Amino acid sequence: MIAHDLGIDAQDLTRRFGSVEAVRGLSLSAPYGEVTALVGPNGAGKTTLLLMLATLLAPDSGHVRVAGLDPVRDPVGVRARMGWMPDAFGVYDQLTVWEYLKFFADAYRLPDPTGRARVAETLGLTHLEEYAARPVHVLSRGQKQRLALGRTMLHDPAVLLLDEPASGLDPRSRIELRDILRGLAAKGAAVLFNSQATT
Repeated sequence: MIAHDLGIDAQDLTRRFGSVEAVRGLSLSAPYGEVTALVGPNGAGKTTLLLMLATLLAPDSGHVRVAGLDPVRDPVGVRARMGWMPDAFGVYDQLTVWEYLKFFADAYRLPDPTGRARVAETLGLTHLEEYAARPVHVLSRGQKQRLALGRTMLHDPAVLLLDEPASGLDPRSRIELRDILRGLAAKGAAVLFNSQATT
């Protein structure tokens, strides 16, 4: 039975690509208010699992709920309640940091005053206030990762799915990322990320 009080509840998920079984009978849960990590080597099926949770792949079998909704039957509903950060997160280099976030606030259809307030809040949460007027291309890798995370949480999602968010980050940036994720969980979000090593 699926538990609707969990941010993520998956049971017996399987996904094949031809003869390759990328995910086999996987079950997991990610509670609201906690950070949950998937740790394992390349090829273990971590990204495939996240793609299923993010409504981008349908499982071959099994049952899943994200924010209480079925990603296959109600992908639009899930996307409205979920923040998704893929491992390759493109940014628009010629926009300023503020313009970049406001662009996505508009894409999430936040009313203008709400969108501006969320951008300001997100700049604070990701420690990017001093870079708001700078073009994205001048940011370091760690700053771009924080910007990508900021875009993911602009619409105040109940569930965050992060694919290798700490990849390529230096130790200080990893600590900053960890603190941001813990802060989001403390506010009630269910945070699920994958990694080849602990963050």
